[in-house]
Amino acid sequence: MKLLLYTFILSAAFFCGCLVNGGETAVLNTLPTGKFSPLKKPLVCAYMHIGNRQLLLKDMCLDGVDILNLAFTKITNNRIGLIHPGDSKNFMIARDIRGKYPKIKILVSVGGYGTAEVFSKMCLNDSARAVFVDDAVRFVRYYSLDGIDVDWEFPGMNKNTREDDKKNFTSLMRELRTAFDKASKEDGKKYLLTIAAGAFELYLSYTEIREIEPLTDYLFLMTYDFYGQWNKHTGHHTNLYPSDLQPAGHSVERITNSYIKKGVPAEKIIIGAAFYGRKWRNVEASGNGLFQNGKGVGSVSYAKIVPLLKNPKYVRYWDSTAYAPTLYNKEDKIFISYEDEESVRRKVDYIFMKDLGGIMYWEYFSDHQLSLSKAVKSEFDINKGVYSDFSLPLNVNIKNVKK
Repeated sequence: MKLLLYTFILSAAFFCGCLVNGGETAVLNTLPTGKFSPLKKPLVCAYMHIGNRQLLLKDMCLDGVDILNLAFTKITNNRIGLIHPGDSKNFMIARDIRGKYPKIKILVSVGGYGTAEVFSKMCLNDSARAVFVDDAVRFVRYYSLDGIDVDWEFPGMNKNTREDDKKNFTSLMRELRTAFDKASKEDGKKYLLTIAAGAFELYLSYTEIREIEPLTDYLFLMTYDFYGQWNKHTGHHTNLYPSDLQPAGHSVERITNSYIKKGVPAEKIIIGAAFYGRKWRNVEASGNGLFQNGKGVGSVSYAKIVPLLKNPKYVRYWDSTAYAPTLYNKEDKIFISYEDEESVRRKVDYIFMKDLGGIMYWEYFSDHQLSLSKAVKSEFDINKGVYSDFSLPLNVNIKNVKK
């Protein structure tokens, strides 16, 4: 009865939070019993792009986060290398966050955008991959981490990459899985192996996803950047569903269904939320700027978008079919596609409806006073029927909201 009441109240507020129990205990057949705490689905995963920052434990709030993914490390001489002078210290500090969050799992992400060529070269032969695999195990043990996230963007699809990337990627994942399973037995803890996966159909053609899926614990689908400065017109960059203005366009739902049709279990799929927007200039007012010609000028963090919501020049619009907000400044012809509290809550509802593995977001430091990450946690609690705060702090004057 309480769950029905929760659903009714939430619908009146803005939308319906689906109260479906999608939790399952991970199956870990190869490990000693009593030596680990399995994760329970669905999960919340936070990418943290540290860069040149100095981490301070007192400033890190990861309430509701199950997996923290530290980004990035690079590949140097077929080994995992650090990028910034403070990385080693920061990784040690991040490890110590378990004092406050003892159940959190901490991964390190290897690669990222622009690293396809070095992945391709490292995976060319057995001996080079063996060096990398051995070093991956050493790295996670040294920093007391819980595994690695392989972020190869993207096998065989970039300049100076190879057709053999397709099978070599599978070989790399198989060898990593074997090595981490061996280390798990030796250390009495579960080492996770994940990938940051492309959220477009072509990625599935360039990878052997049916062979890779059993080797991974989770697939983090990068369901953002559907549109960006590489497009000559605007669009939703991280929409949940297709817009009725572009029914055949990209969406979280479309690519999720594609992965499932390829045989990937729904419970392994972690969909992505973007804590940043994509911006265009010289956009005409037709359609409030959506799907109009414009000049893309890059990304903008949610922390920088929130102040714009208080500027009367900017009006927030809501695409009720795509479940996505946009921001348009008619006077200056500026258009922004972004994520907000309402859209991330819809994505959380979606993972419960579809029994997916969870949600991840890129990235922690782009949030505005933790408002998006708090919305994610709040909606998780609502779906589990254990939370009664139905407020939706959209950080925008309601008169500017048009649906």
